Amino acid sequence: MSNISINFDFSQWDFPTERIWLHKSSGEMTWKVCTFVPLIIFGLYGNYMMIFLIATNRTLRSPTNLIIANMAAADALTLLICPVMFLLNDFYQNYPLGSVGCKLEGFLVALFLITGVLNLSVVSYDRLTAIVLPSEKRLTLRGAKIVIACTWLAGVIFALPLALYRSYRIRIWKNFTESYCKENPNVLPKYWYVLITILVWLPLAIMLICYTAIFYKLDRYKKSVLRREHPLTVSYKRSVAKTMFIVVAVFAALRLPFTILVVIQEKQFSSDSTVNSGMQLFWYISQYLMFLNAAVNPVIYGYNNENLRRAYNKTKCAKRATLGSPRPHRCCYCTFMKMTKPPTGLTACLKNSTANGHNQEIQESKGTYKFYNTADDMIVSNVNDVGFI
Repeated sequence: MSNISINFDFSQWDFPTERIWLHKSSGEMTWKVCTFVPLIIFGLYGNYMMIFLIATNRTLRSPTNLIIANMAAADALTLLICPVMFLLNDFYQNYPLGSVGCKLEGFLVALFLITGVLNLSVVSYDRLTAIVLPSEKRLTLRGAKIVIACTWLAGVIFALPLALYRSYRIRIWKNFTESYCKENPNVLPKYWYVLITILVWLPLAIMLICYTAIFYKLDRYKKSVLRREHPLTVSYKRSVAKTMFIVVAVFAALRLPFTILVVIQEKQFSSDSTVNSGMQLFWYISQYLMFLNAAVNPVIYGYNNENLRRAYNKTKCAKRATLGSPRPHRCCYCTFMKMTKPPTGLTACLKNSTANGHNQEIQESKGTYKFYNTADDMIVSNVNDVGFI
């Protein structure tokens, strides 16, 4: 059927005049550009700072941080290239990117998103090994570099069908020349289900499994501390629970609409139904949320890491932001993630416990106390190292 459509001579007929619109209205293009510009600027700045801090601070070049920096690089490329291609495709009726753009558009979007989400899954698993299995061998710098290379290779392999099975088409009508980017109807509609599994369901399942195991381990740790008769309200479990809830909730909220879009598009394609304005708006929103996920990742995975946060506070940008201000600025997210301070009189109680013969090492760092009495007490150090709080 597609070969007949390619070889058929459309020049004898008029393209329906009511369906010729050339480009969206100036007002629609303006508000869409205005919604994307702040997102791109915010996301590029956040991801750049993540890469800059890790690259310029030797102490921050841990295996986990290298994975996070690689995720930031994929997110930065997503925000730098993909929104422009998306908006051009959305604004004009005829496909404006040509044959090369038709091959590269879907491929680049899928490549960057898949690479970023694979790195996110690796970070979740690395946190699992650090906290649930602290005595096991951790990811090394060499191992992190191998993982980074594998994530990009996997991204290329999984994104390749979007380059191979898309083609640029031109149809010449009597009153209009139509150009569009055509997907292979025998391959790509089903492949999109594979893609959303990689982009949404697989990483979401990995995060839920890893973070559930982490929360269970911290719950056992809290009970173990309380059994030692320390009047300590363990804030680690509460803080980690907040972070896990934010990570999973943000990921699900920003990625699930895209899966709904893929299912709706596949049904509309099979039934040959027309795309209405409501569907076009939902398509725009779902794509926007995917890009928003790439912009907020530096906040979630950077600000929650105490070492990265301290390094950022020493930069000129952070110092200029607080210059002349009576107190440092805190956004709603920062306030929500702020740790609960230890209760009054805690230090005296800890001293008394030590005097009674408990062989413990007490370390105070900005209101945080660390115990190393059993193997489980390594959790406290590892929680900070992997950047939960």
